[in-house]
Amino acid sequence: MRSIILCEGSTDAILLSYYLNKVSGWEFCRKAPEHLDIKQSEFDQTINWYKRDDDRLLICGVGGKDKMSSFFKEKILSPMVKADAFSKIVLMLDRDDKSIESIEAHASHLFKPIVTEFKNNSWIDNTYVDAFGIRKSVSSLLIAIPTEHQGALETLMLEAIAEDPYDAAIVKEAGVFVDKMLKNASRYIPNRRMRLKAHLGVTWAVQYPEKVFKLIDEQIRSVSWEKSEVLRECFRQLESL
Repeated sequence: MRSIILCEGSTDAILLSYYLNKVSGWEFCRKAPEHLDIKQSEFDQTINWYKRDDDRLLICGVGGKDKMSSFFKEKILSPMVKADAFSKIVLMLDRDDKSIESIEAHASHLFKPIVTEFKNNSWIDNTYVDAFGIRKSVSSLLIAIPTEHQGALETLMLEAIAEDPYDAAIVKEAGVFVDKMLKNASRYIPNRRMRLKAHLGVTWAVQYPEKVFKLIDEQIRSVSWEKSEVLRECFRQLESL
């Protein structure tokens, strides 16, 4: 079986690859399945294959939510229509300030005619017609993060870090610091999303001062995300891949 997860950016892809490796045993695989060597075409894209026994998983950070549809049409649509490339498609999106209903409605239009319905935290069976006129099925899953409220991936990661009472105090004070900097640092943190990134960055700088200059993937891999109940609840449906 082959599955694909489409997420917004490289941070999402790195966190997912680490988490699914620890929780479900997915291992990085350098070689793509035959006829499915899907390559990244932009600097901010991340495309990597993973394997577990005979199954294969492709995790793609597409470079932003506005690029989801174009990425799918340029790289995934043709393999789906011509070769029945994937049996499961997962879409992971930040909730930001939107309702679940509006996210589901938006997601259900992105990957037509292959996928016509996404539902948050639920697998949905979709059918489409391939290049030979044969009706095929594909299962779809939407993961809007965080699970219980509005926010983004950074919100979820901060919640996971704050599960430890000691680290919860650091997360709280890091947030207070970033809020105090709003006036003097508006050039760098002009909106809510950038403030979230700063909040996570300050938290990490305190927790891992010796790693503050490390690349983001090294920072992510230094945290035992697989122990987090917050992440387990959010990514529970991915265990069926």
